[in-house]
Amino acid sequence: MPQPQLPSIYAPITGRVQSARSASAIPGSELLGRGLQLSITGSTLYAPVSGELLHLSQSGDYIAIKVNEHFSLQLILGNGEHYLTHDALKVLCRHAKQVEQGTPLMFVNLPRLRSLPQSQQGLSVLLSALTEQACELPIHWQQTGRVVANETCLNEEPE
Repeated sequence: MPQPQLPSIYAPITGRVQSARSASAIPGSELLGRGLQLSITGSTLYAPVSGELLHLSQSGDYIAIKVNEHFSLQLILGNGEHYLTHDALKVLCRHAKQVEQGTPLMFVNLPRLRSLPQSQQGLSVLLSALTEQACELPIHWQQTGRVVANETCLNEEPE
């Protein structure tokens, strides 16, 4: 089996890193993977990696992308509690099987998003290991600061 390669994960939306160790239940628990939470200032959510679109919730608040045989990536808006509709989201990739890094996945209505409770305004970006070898790789997430969609790599090696 080939050695796992960590994918470069680009910011899926313009915003700010809230914390790589967020107090939010989703990224903080590491149940769905290791990652960070972003506060959102942009209005378009892009694919942060290329891969197979494994799951897209009906409302669009949960997206899973299989990056390779070793990793999958989850994007979760808020707590992932919206089931059928999400007033702040317009899904663009409903029928996609594959996504390329930088492909628009959905539009975000920022005024509507801001009207929701604070717990529903962040975006979790979580990387899950699918193999034992991948579990052992260290992931170095950006700790703080502003991120620009499709330009900022979120998991660069520390200097």
